[in-house]
Amino acid sequence: MTNADLAYTGYQTPHEGTPDKELTQTNRGTPGGEYLRRFWQPVAYMREVSETPMRVRIMGEDLVVFRDRSGAVGVLHLHCQHRGTSLEFGRVEEHGIRCCYHGRVFDVDGTILEMPGERAADKLMKRFKQGAYPVHIFGGMVFIYMGPIEKKPPFPQYDKFFLPGMKLLAGPRMPFACNWVQVKENAMDPAHTAILHAWEGMFASEFGKFPEITWTPTPVGVAYAAARRVDDNIWVRTTDIMMPNIHSITSVFESGRQQKDCSPPWITIWTVPQDDDYSHQFVLVHAAEEDQMPDEIRHRLMSFGQTPDRPYADRQKVPGDYDAITSQGRIAPHSTEQLGTLDQGIVMFRKLLREGIRAVQSGQDPHGMFRTADILPTYGSDMVVPLSALSGNPDDPDDLMQFARETIVKYLDTPPLRDKPLPKHPPFPNLEAAE
Repeated sequence: MTNADLAYTGYQTPHEGTPDKELTQTNRGTPGGEYLRRFWQPVAYMREVSETPMRVRIMGEDLVVFRDRSGAVGVLHLHCQHRGTSLEFGRVEEHGIRCCYHGRVFDVDGTILEMPGERAADKLMKRFKQGAYPVHIFGGMVFIYMGPIEKKPPFPQYDKFFLPGMKLLAGPRMPFACNWVQVKENAMDPAHTAILHAWEGMFASEFGKFPEITWTPTPVGVAYAAARRVDDNIWVRTTDIMMPNIHSITSVFESGRQQKDCSPPWITIWTVPQDDDYSHQFVLVHAAEEDQMPDEIRHRLMSFGQTPDRPYADRQKVPGDYDAITSQGRIAPHSTEQLGTLDQGIVMFRKLLREGIRAVQSGQDPHGMFRTADILPTYGSDMVVPLSALSGNPDDPDDLMQFARETIVKYLDTPPLRDKPLPKHPPFPNLEAAE
């Protein structure tokens, strides 16, 4: 087949493909939905939760989040188990929430505390309950476990949560009008940074040079290492996904010019399905303890390109991740994709996802789910070393690739955030203009 045979094939090329339902479905009872329900998922920021009930949707389920007057946080099924009235119109009590229709009071664990006027209340309160999910508060976020209660794991303790000199802050909420899988796959696609984010102009200019990239499974998920030459340095950037839907990145303002053994994480992101067609990014910020940047400015800078909150014409001229990802469709049509060597991370992530789904179906714990309170290693970092650290030619792609592979092998043996002093984040650019 010649190039001429590939020209003007619009009529022969299919317009519509089909998504991989095993990976993309999220409702209860679907393989993917049951898999995701084995992990703790964020559902709200604590700053959003008050004595006014908050309606939320996650994995096709409508829920209500509230904080009662004792300070306890509850996440219940939205509709009252009595007659179906929405608890978003309920009244928060000292303990629990009261339905506005007939006054039943539900505690944060779903047990019934009161049934006003009901003569058989003592008996009925022992029989009936409101659907409720266990809650864990961490990093200014409300997490819930939605799976079988007997399968509930401990909340994961990743090493990046406990770094000296760092504090954890709740970041911006970023809604994406598409399936969660295509959002999370973006984290294993470092090639796009050299194109999309070079147009965008928010990343350091050094990202515009294509790196040599390798991918590998890790004990918690999957990671890549991307190696570039930057003047007299070799910069190896590593990002990892903690299965199934968490990833962490170092600063996007890194230039690869300051030599270092490793870098602190910048943000950690949970990509949570609202349903099959919509998802939310919940962001945990890793900031230096002395960082006093106002949240409004930090959130605005982090959200650029990650939301549709710009004029359409501006987004066409300077698109961001949101535009590239959601324009694939509400659920990406996997059957019409034409993948290349730069998509190895996508293939690896889907493989781990599929294996995890099938592990749950067979009654096993999936990869990345731990029943331990031990600190779990992660693998995202930036390492910048002199050219002399490379045994070969720094301008030879094969030698750069080999160095990237050696780096990720070393990280698997000794995770990069273990027992190392951490430099400060590169500063935000144009902060004065943003203020």
